[in-house]
Amino acid sequence: MPPGYGARRGNGGTMDIRQLKYFVTVAAHENFSKAAQQLFIAQPALSRRIRMLEDELGVRLFERHLRGATLTPEGRRLLDRAQYLLRSFDQLKSDVHDTQGPPSGPVIIGMTPNYVTVIGAALTVAIKQRFPDAQPHIVQAFSPAMHDMLRDNAVDIALLSGATPAPPPAHMLAVEPLFEDRLCLVGRAGDPLLARSEIPVRQLRGLPLILTGVSRAGIRNEIEALAARQRVPLRIEAEVGAFALAAQLVRLGMGYTVYLPSSVALEAGLAAVPIAGLWLQRSLAWPVSRPLSRVASEVLPMVRELILAQVEQGQWQGARAMGRRRPRG
Repeated sequence: MPPGYGARRGNGGTMDIRQLKYFVTVAAHENFSKAAQQLFIAQPALSRRIRMLEDELGVRLFERHLRGATLTPEGRRLLDRAQYLLRSFDQLKSDVHDTQGPPSGPVIIGMTPNYVTVIGAALTVAIKQRFPDAQPHIVQAFSPAMHDMLRDNAVDIALLSGATPAPPPAHMLAVEPLFEDRLCLVGRAGDPLLARSEIPVRQLRGLPLILTGVSRAGIRNEIEALAARQRVPLRIEAEVGAFALAAQLVRLGMGYTVYLPSSVALEAGLAAVPIAGLWLQRSLAWPVSRPLSRVASEVLPMVRELILAQVEQGQWQGARAMGRRRPRG
């Protein structure tokens, strides 16, 4: 630890919301001078407040250099927590002042990519129509990253894809299964292999596959697990992060992919056939280790009802509702 740090650690300290706001602003600009201008504070005073925060925590938060300042590993860890605390503080003020009026303020909803495609716009519009002062923020990530974001309080509500391999502790997270989505083999329109009602997984043997997502999660995990159980080796030609790219490669004749019919229906020149026994669980999750903001508490049942209504109306092609189960957590 650099000399001069940690002398005041553990003596009660003076850390406050203002210091955290100063810290987050410097981190955003990576420059003390620009941050001071935004905060309407003299640069020496800002530097002094950040130094006090470093002394209080006993760590160096920034590496200072001629061009500005960059976060240290300790600073990056603090940044996530500080941003959450500032959001919570702002939401606390809103909740206290607006108990009699409509909910207001930000609500951060994390979604895996297919959710964004099918429900992202409809949910945003529905939230704004019911709560005009709410500020919905849609974040896209794969399920493993979404679990981390829930744990780190980076999102209020999450829509997850796939069963959770290692469920989080019940005191931290509630997970409510909503429905199951059919997974399909996707190829070019007119491919005779796709001209049937269903195919067994054994027919994937030898097919050139372009898989999406990340290993051991979501769609990728389901197809690899089913193939392993039935001892069907998969011929993976390429791995991509987005279905849009996989669809382009399929149209170019590079191979097939495995995805959801609700997304395939939005792409021209493709056809899909369900793979027997291959389903993807879709879940709603939220933290229980902390109270949701008022606006997030109001939006949570909206998300559930909108998705289940879409499933019932057939907007998620081939999906089947799982019934109202008690959430884990």
